[in-house]
Amino acid sequence: MKQSYRLARLAACLLLFVWTPFGTGYVMNLTWVRQAPEIQENMDQFRKMNISTARFSGYRKWKDEDYRQLAKDFLFHNGKIEQGAASLSPCSWYSLLLSEEKVGGYAKAWEKVLWDVQCFPVAEDVWGKEKVAYEDSWGTSRSFGGNRVHEGTDIMPSNNERGYFSVVSVSDGVVEKKGWLKLGGYRLGIRSPGGTYFYYAHLESYADGLEEGSVVKAGQTIGKMGDSGYGEEGTMGKFDVHLHFGLYIKMEKEDISVNPYPILQAVERMGL
Repeated sequence: MKQSYRLARLAACLLLFVWTPFGTGYVMNLTWVRQAPEIQENMDQFRKMNISTARFSGYRKWKDEDYRQLAKDFLFHNGKIEQGAASLSPCSWYSLLLSEEKVGGYAKAWEKVLWDVQCFPVAEDVWGKEKVAYEDSWGTSRSFGGNRVHEGTDIMPSNNERGYFSVVSVSDGVVEKKGWLKLGGYRLGIRSPGGTYFYYAHLESYADGLEEGSVVKAGQTIGKMGDSGYGEEGTMGKFDVHLHFGLYIKMEKEDISVNPYPILQAVERMGL
């Protein structure tokens, strides 16, 4: 009788020893997971793209599970994945408890952002003399035309010469918009097969034969980098030569701007 009682106590102790961290981890992560926002509630954070460039490495070969892993990591790290941040284990409580619907919403948004970007939007200098540079200026303030924020990345040439660098389409697609805008100057808007809208502004000129409705391929020259805009049609020289590159994904029938900076870095590092 005493032996059976001792065995029962030992079994109870072992069960408590195992269950305590198991149950605590479950409850804590369940609370954490329930606080994770849906993509529709978290668009401002999502659009910032606070993601280490290295995290996008090899994205051209990604499959659905890769986008889902990025979605889980994004939520786990509260919307900011820094350089060297560990990817979430598929066996972790947080990963297991995240709802399929919540993860799927982010995964689809990531796919819209990344999938159609096949190359860098500025062709290399064939003479190898001039380079381009760019910084993360998305969301910074702009004053011309009223108080507003910057919704793209400005790619600057080293020589500040309009018409020197060729601008190419980063994706396959159809020219949806062409013509003059006071803020964007001579601009093009190209809609990709996945529905992403790519915006190219301040062009010096357009490629011959390019009109609204024209079909383009990734890497195809669509114009020349310039400094057009900030005035009536034909205005140039109000600022340094550059390409304003914008990326907009369609969410609930609306085009929403997304920070293209880390994607451009990833593309450039992969030599695309």
